[in-house]
Amino acid sequence: MNGDLKSEPPTAYSASTSEDAPAYSPPSSFTINGQSLSVPLVTIQQLKSHLCLLRAFKELRTVVEEGKDERLPENVRTLEAPPRWGWFVGLAVERFQRWAQSVQLGPLDEWVQHELPPIDVLMVWHAYTLNPSWYAEDCLRLPIAATLRALNDNLLTAIVAVGDIGSYKASETRKISWAEMAGTPFDPLDAAAQTAYHDVDCPQCFVRISVPYITSDGTGYAQHKFAFTCPACGFAISKESLAVLKFARNVAVNPYDPAEGKKSPYGIYLAGTLRTLTNPKDEATALITTRMIHRKADFTRPPAATKEQWVKAIVKQTECSMLKVLATLNAAMKSNQRRVRRMLSAYTDDRPFSIDLVGAVIRQCSFVDKMHHFGWTEPGYFDDKEDEAVLIHAITRYHAFLDLMSSSVTSFFVPTLDIDLAWHTHQMMAETYQNDCAQYCKRYIDHDDKVEENHLATSFDITCRAWEQRFEVPCMHCGCPLPGDTIGQRLTRLKRRLSNASSTSKGLIPPHRADALSATHASEHNSVLVTDHKLLTEWQRKKRAEKVRKRRERDEKKVREGKMEESALRRGRDHDAAFLYPVPFCAYTPVGGCVAYGVIGSGEFGGGFASCAVD
Repeated sequence: MNGDLKSEPPTAYSASTSEDAPAYSPPSSFTINGQSLSVPLVTIQQLKSHLCLLRAFKELRTVVEEGKDERLPENVRTLEAPPRWGWFVGLAVERFQRWAQSVQLGPLDEWVQHELPPIDVLMVWHAYTLNPSWYAEDCLRLPIAATLRALNDNLLTAIVAVGDIGSYKASETRKISWAEMAGTPFDPLDAAAQTAYHDVDCPQCFVRISVPYITSDGTGYAQHKFAFTCPACGFAISKESLAVLKFARNVAVNPYDPAEGKKSPYGIYLAGTLRTLTNPKDEATALITTRMIHRKADFTRPPAATKEQWVKAIVKQTECSMLKVLATLNAAMKSNQRRVRRMLSAYTDDRPFSIDLVGAVIRQCSFVDKMHHFGWTEPGYFDDKEDEAVLIHAITRYHAFLDLMSSSVTSFFVPTLDIDLAWHTHQMMAETYQNDCAQYCKRYIDHDDKVEENHLATSFDITCRAWEQRFEVPCMHCGCPLPGDTIGQRLTRLKRRLSNASSTSKGLIPPHRADALSATHASEHNSVLVTDHKLLTEWQRKKRAEKVRKRRERDEKKVREGKMEESALRRGRDHDAAFLYPVPFCAYTPVGGCVAYGVIGSGEFGGGFASCAVD
């Protein structure tokens, strides 16, 4: 993280083409679920602009992690790099929340001039869109996100319009308007020096108090061990108690009174109830869920109680414990405990958003580092048409990935790094992404960024085999040993449902370049650690390592027999095999990779999940 961002790309990923290798041949069209597209869902320019944005994120993180900028508070500069970055991202989320409350609509050119937020806020918005199902529901459910929905693909189109976002300079007028709106300077590092406290409501007495973002003993709001004693009532405030208060206030909103919902920062409906497998806005199901919860004794409104008294009653009954909330909801919704778990995952702190945006930003760190390591974020890296072949190949593989998803709606599929770049770019277009999923995949492909590591590893084996079965070319070309001939009955069942689509296979053969080949490595970013199962995780890693060792021995034999190129074997030795080690990350949440999961649905929208792994 402390390397010179202007240095040359690593030798292993330099843009070189073998003179003996044939030129890359892109397809003339793209096929998803039997439908032919003459124009891709994402373009070369959009990928370039996205990579430019990732470069700006990398530069910002490098400055913060180095801790040398004198604008950083003294007590922050003494921290280690990971917690310092976590603190900074926490401030960025605060600034994003203030911007989201005030941002206005307008023609793109005017919007860029008057509404485009600072780079740290763009970083939070970017991570938010990469949780598309939650983002889409929040845009419908939360008053604070209503304008974000209307902005649709402005995040990506604005970045394209700006050009080099890293060198973008806001006008003095924009800086003044931002400061008036957000109460902080436009520059994120200037703002960091002036943002010391976060306001919260005490879950017991409801008094509004200011808590420090950072303390010397690690109990600040932006730190792991957040704890603060309410000066009014002595209650020990924690993130969990704030989450319970948020849940209680959401429960106490009258779902039959739209005006009340507009006043509530949490909207009318509970998180995770409005968007279902068959309907992107299922208000009937959301209302039924609310009624079921209201009927439980712990959440029933006491006779003649005011709303505040009702909220206090819920907080008292649950003892500010999310486990008690979980137990009550499981009793109320015995037939749908999966929805209960999803619902409660949205209640982790006091902010209105349904995901932990600090964690969402930090889980993107390793992916940004991979793109930087390839050299892809370097200015001018893809200026030559010959170099653009790498991006065309990524786009082609992304369309094939969506086609694979459409072929088996009940399977988990794991993307590679190049596919993930195109996938993330598509998700930045928000409602356009949703509509494209509906049109071409007949269901929504979600991108949840947390999946258990062993499940991810197994899913990637399945993906590789299913990919080769469908397209008649390997999924990986990075040199990692591919799975063997069989991986169990799940794959056997999957094969029965897959049909060949070899007409698209020509464009899936990568350009003969080190970076293009290495980018077909499994996407492992966004892993989170299941802390209760560390011993099991280590045992599973050892099993996978042994499997990789045997596969490499198999490949060495193939090289000796002339059945495999030695260069492919060498490429595999140049980097670690996937899913054997914790993914490097910026130490806010535990660390996985991306997975796509489809669920059989009916009507216009089926269900689907695509995730980023967990360990």
